[in-house]
Amino acid sequence: MPMIGARVSRAEGEKHRKTLLDRGVLDINFKIAYDGDFIIFPLKEEISGYDLVEYNFLPLEKRKTSIREILSEKIPESYLLKLRAFDAIGNIALIQLSDELISYQKIIGEALLELNPFIKCVFRKDSIEGKYRVPKLELIAGEYTTETVYQEFGVRILLDVSKVYFSPRLSEERKRIASLVKKDETILDMFCGVGPFSLMISKKSNPKKIYAIDINEAAIYYLKKNIALNKTYNIVPIHGDSRKEIKNIENPDRIIMNLPHSSFEFLPDVFSTYKSSIVHLYAVSENINSVKKKIIELSSENNKKIEFITERTVKSYSPNTDIYCIDFAFS
Repeated sequence: MPMIGARVSRAEGEKHRKTLLDRGVLDINFKIAYDGDFIIFPLKEEISGYDLVEYNFLPLEKRKTSIREILSEKIPESYLLKLRAFDAIGNIALIQLSDELISYQKIIGEALLELNPFIKCVFRKDSIEGKYRVPKLELIAGEYTTETVYQEFGVRILLDVSKVYFSPRLSEERKRIASLVKKDETILDMFCGVGPFSLMISKKSNPKKIYAIDINEAAIYYLKKNIALNKTYNIVPIHGDSRKEIKNIENPDRIIMNLPHSSFEFLPDVFSTYKSSIVHLYAVSENINSVKKKIIELSSENNKKIEFITERTVKSYSPNTDIYCIDFAFS
């Protein structure tokens, strides 16, 4: 159906667009038309001072603003309710899908690319496997690339998502721990990965030294790259088993134990190796009291006194479990 349009020269198009917009007569629900050296603006009503013409303007498609909106006509609503949030690590997206959604994975991947122009590829994350905690990945959309740079509170982290474990969801937790570190403290990061805790502490606090250990050689490779990238040269990267490596490290002021499924297995080694320290221990459990109870049991077995400082729920892990962090001192 023909509408009223204002016909102006291309050379003055932007000037008139602003004028019509300011005067409230430009109809932003329709596309601007181009006719040779002229532009025709869709109008809500007639306006004096312009060359007015009739024109069949095309409607402007409303940009979809959520992945569920994009997928609403492609995937059953009951399945969409099971769609989880994705993790953006640099320009790579990782998403876990329920069994019902796997057959729609390519559609979901393309929708993520459409909605997030900064994302270059989307991987389906299946499970985290082995002692290196490396996720099993399948490319579902975009170009295949696994190396990226993630940025967090001024810290740049280079990593390969197919070779190392990394969670962007702990960014606030890393910032919190860094804020607790006092000047000239010695820090032990027992399961450092590519170094997100160590890098944050080095950049945001003023520690004397940070010993960063990981059993995954690829993680230590990227940690060394990240030390150079961030100029955080008070970090000492160590490739090896934390149980053995801590025997050669001085008594730290603060210990980070971010291995939620296995931290308790290493706690007796910490108690037997060091006289005293502050510990930030992460654990997966059904409730926080179970975590505290286990810490008390292990400390008692190793003749250590415990003082609980802070306890917090870090994030949900499954329908029945959460990841908790307990900050405590032992002596």
